Amino acid sequence: MVKYDLVAPCGDYCSGCGQYNELIIETAKQMKEFADLYGFEFRSEGAFDFKQFVKGLEWFIKNAKCPGCRQGGGPPWCEVKKCCSEKGLRICFECEEFQCSKFKEYADPDTMDRYARFKEIGFEKWV
Repeated sequence: MVKYDLVAPCGDYCSGCGQYNELIIETAKQMKEFADLYGFEFRSEGAFDFKQFVKGLEWFIKNAKCPGCRQGGGPPWCEVKKCCSEKGLRICFECEEFQCSKFKEYADPDTMDRYARFKEIGFEKWV
């Protein structure tokens, strides 16, 4: 895998994502271990369904891994990924129409900071 593969079309860095780096899976595993170890089932009585809670943790353990947007992961509804693919762009920051409505729906202050740095130094150095 080359370093570009870890940059999502929207500018997010996959290795910093809890789904990609498995932090979510490891956290769910720890929660399940603690729940089993300390017998929280009787403590949760009347507050929530403990068995459903454990079932939810097991779901995260089995399903919370993402291979990264460029490897078929990421949200299937992501318009930024779809648009970049259609236009043959590595990242939406390269688009002549940037900041379009698709991007604005997604953007947060961190994304805009990444964009500013990208424009300043270019894709190769930015990655």
